[in-house]
Amino acid sequence: MRIAFLFSFALFAGAVVSATSRSGRTPLARGKQGTYAGIQLSNQVDAFLGVPYAEPPIGPLRFLPPQPLKRSKLVNKVDINNATEFSPVCYQFNYRTVLGAATLPRTEESEDCLTLNVHVPTMAACGRLLPVFIWSFGGAFAEGGGSVPLYDPTNFVAENKDIIVVIWNYRLNIFGFPNCPALDAQNLGLRDQRAALEWLRDNIADFGGDPTRMVLGGQSAGADAGHAMLYSHSKDPIISAIAMQSGSVQVIGAASDNADAEFIRVAETVGCRDSANRAKELACMRRIDAHRLKHAVSNKTVNYFGSPPGGSPMIDNVTLFTLAEYAYRGQKGKFAKVPTLMGIMDAEGDGVSNWDAKAGVNRMLSNILTITLFNCNIALESSYRALNSVPIWRYRYMGVFPEVTPYSWLRAYHIADVPMLLGSQDAITAHYTSSPSEKRHYRNAAQIFRGIFASFIRDPFNGLTDNYDWPTFSPHAKTLMELFPKNSATVLLSDPSTYDKICENPPPIPWELFNSTGATSSGSSE
Repeated sequence: MRIAFLFSFALFAGAVVSATSRSGRTPLARGKQGTYAGIQLSNQVDAFLGVPYAEPPIGPLRFLPPQPLKRSKLVNKVDINNATEFSPVCYQFNYRTVLGAATLPRTEESEDCLTLNVHVPTMAACGRLLPVFIWSFGGAFAEGGGSVPLYDPTNFVAENKDIIVVIWNYRLNIFGFPNCPALDAQNLGLRDQRAALEWLRDNIADFGGDPTRMVLGGQSAGADAGHAMLYSHSKDPIISAIAMQSGSVQVIGAASDNADAEFIRVAETVGCRDSANRAKELACMRRIDAHRLKHAVSNKTVNYFGSPPGGSPMIDNVTLFTLAEYAYRGQKGKFAKVPTLMGIMDAEGDGVSNWDAKAGVNRMLSNILTITLFNCNIALESSYRALNSVPIWRYRYMGVFPEVTPYSWLRAYHIADVPMLLGSQDAITAHYTSSPSEKRHYRNAAQIFRGIFASFIRDPFNGLTDNYDWPTFSPHAKTLMELFPKNSATVLLSDPSTYDKICENPPPIPWELFNSTGATSSGSSE
């Protein structure tokens, strides 16, 4: 009863309060689904970790769309839901990347992984709901999670003090993208993210967030997925704006209509293959231990994205469409017309090509990937928005800073902007040192980069123009912002045609080389 009394001081207007004692402080959030007890990460940031947003997709729910969270799964309102530890990440394959352990989860794997982490400024004013930045990780739809050190947004929240950041988990590889012939609904990992958005719309006010000011961000596959939702939920996007790093829907829209056949290969490996009765095959696959399913995935095959095997997004004409359909919808403005911030790295390919610690990467392959897979897709989508008078700002990240560059041969590579944005650079082990001037340039550049995103999150319509004199994008004017040219802490408006003219006839990607990259596992968790 004493505990119930202590927590009977309800959160009003969605504010987060704390139970304080000389021994410490416990942040609390109370709402429709009971009270959550979080953890103080620093003097400036509280977090509510491992908060479920859907039923665990286990047993008969495996390979089904996310199911609404049942209140019976949570404790009653006078007790406390523990939100002080990361939940397990979804089953995944972790691959050899230039960032090493920085991209490896700190928790075990499980199918019971549909959770999110809410990072809240400690000094958030009671009664004033804050804008929310939802950030979705990349990883080719096969790896990643809220407990990955590189995806820790604590420093971003501490620096800005008036923005809540949410990081979510979603199902990956064969568990999230089974492409099973017997299933009515595909692309479960994309559906998970929509379910998380709906949960946040209904519950984020309990943590002090404003459900009408939620900005969806993401990098690589996270950006691809967020972009896809603007087309699949054009009339009800939930979000008020979107910020995409190194991704666009064209990347996954180029997938084949049956993606890969990994589900059938795995079914045969575990003794469930039944081409005459796919429903029976599916039922058998639901009974197989998850660990066994994961390790039945072939390590000799790769998915469409060239590295992690085990299932890819597929065109279902519900969550994901063909390139021709995206072109039609883009030109006609048949997507959610929310303010958009989008950009790429100057040498994306350096982070997704095969690499050697000493020799580096094949620069020709890397440059082609940067042009065709990243820049031309972003150019296309930005032109659709400009055509339909959607506020859009586009950038190209040019800087190379030792703090986020573990090898000296790397240029502005794919994912280098993530630690810059979230402030998670301490997770990276650099293999060479930086000078005092380089350290200063990095600190200043990082503040600019985070400031750009923060300005957009606070005011998606006017923040960038008011604070950075950054005009909305036009393909025919100097509106492309080059960030940190010549490794400086400066920005420069440039003509997008400098980079986009080649998109009239982009070089073809040598997939036979790309599909051999990154496929060497670094040892996924058992």
